[in-house]
Amino acid sequence: MGWEEGPPGKLSNKNLWGYALGSVPTVILGFVFGLKYVQFFYDDLRLLPIYFIIGQVIYMTINAINDPLSGQLSDRTNSEKWGSRRIIYIKYGGPIWALTFLLVWFPWSFDNQFIIFLHYVISICLFDTLLTLVVLVWLATLPEMTPDLDQRNKAHFISIVLGTIAFVVAFIILFPMSPSSQEFRFSTIVIAIISTIFLLLVAHMCEEKPEFRKDEKFSLGKSLKECFKSKTFVIYTLFNFAMVLLGNLALSYVFIYVLLLERVSPGAAVAYYFLIYILVGFGANILCMWLRPKWGMRKIILVFGTCRVIGVLILFMIILDPALEWFIWIGFLWTTFFGGYGIFQIPMNFLAIDEDEVKNGTRREGMFMGINALITKPAASLGPIIATLILVYFGYIQGAPGAEQPESAFLGIKILMFVVPAIVVSLSLIPMYFYPLHGESLKEMKEKLKEIHQIKRKKFLESIA
Repeated sequence: MGWEEGPPGKLSNKNLWGYALGSVPTVILGFVFGLKYVQFFYDDLRLLPIYFIIGQVIYMTINAINDPLSGQLSDRTNSEKWGSRRIIYIKYGGPIWALTFLLVWFPWSFDNQFIIFLHYVISICLFDTLLTLVVLVWLATLPEMTPDLDQRNKAHFISIVLGTIAFVVAFIILFPMSPSSQEFRFSTIVIAIISTIFLLLVAHMCEEKPEFRKDEKFSLGKSLKECFKSKTFVIYTLFNFAMVLLGNLALSYVFIYVLLLERVSPGAAVAYYFLIYILVGFGANILCMWLRPKWGMRKIILVFGTCRVIGVLILFMIILDPALEWFIWIGFLWTTFFGGYGIFQIPMNFLAIDEDEVKNGTRREGMFMGINALITKPAASLGPIIATLILVYFGYIQGAPGAEQPESAFLGIKILMFVVPAIVVSLSLIPMYFYPLHGESLKEMKEKLKEIHQIKRKKFLESIA
């Protein structure tokens, strides 16, 4: 099938798959980093907990600063001069991002705590800065390519499927490896090359709408002001903060959770984990997408989120009994299914961007995503800080196998797997209850947006006639 154009609002195959392919480098760079960097610095290089936490605070600060600056840089890029305000950063920034990924895994010292600390802080901050720039502009291409909510959800779902395939392959190959081993370092070189190739494909296959090139370029101050004036955006950002925190707790501490899962299902924990994650997770995503036209995203999140919290807390009480620890799999299945609304996490941000265009007449995906990250990216550091404090308090022994961990450590892991996420999800549902874009208000906003795009398209065609 060729890359044919569809009706207005429908993504062409080229654009659809071009966007979706971006999830592959995002996963195998971003997720492998998230999966292994804590283990590398905290377990393998034995960075002291105090240095680890100080580094996370620095990382959190850099994380917050680079996001709005990257967004503003993209929004204000002169597309007539450079030919692009998004794709250019994927094309040229992507290979540099891959190089910063490599920087993380080659130790500067094995015994000097201060040098290990410097390596830790510098490498993860450089990696995150390039990740921010490249991933931010990649995400910004989708709402510009189509205003259709279901098309956005479809593209996002396909990107999740491709990303999960890449993640599973990377996980199976890399999880057994120590991040300080030579075979792992060789693997990171292969990952960097593959990621660069995919990013170049994304730059070739995605398109920017020419009618938006004439949009007004807001100053940094005005951009910040308009973002924070949006009730929709502020509420979404509070919700997304919780989602980011949950995601980092789920990913960065898989190596910790496996200690408990292996105690319940020796030799089969990883297989069961991915079986549930893929079959139940994708099934729940599809169900939520199917329910969206009838229920709306807000209602789905509130209903599924409430069920998730209640079920997880009940199951936590059950698994406190060592004889019933196998219920942990029921808990994982439950939280995976009722976490299916995560499919809406990224597309919901696009609605605030659409609403802003209706109000101000200009598209500012970069700044909205940058400001969102300004507030939510610190959750990427807050999650590991919370987890580290819990593990230290409950006596977790760094680098020790499950057989050598005290029983108190397993209680801490159970709290980390169930209680902490339940609290975070509960807090996330409070702002979502007040989310304004649903029902008739969403329909009305979409109609106005359609009219604005028709006017912009007409003016652009007249300018080149």
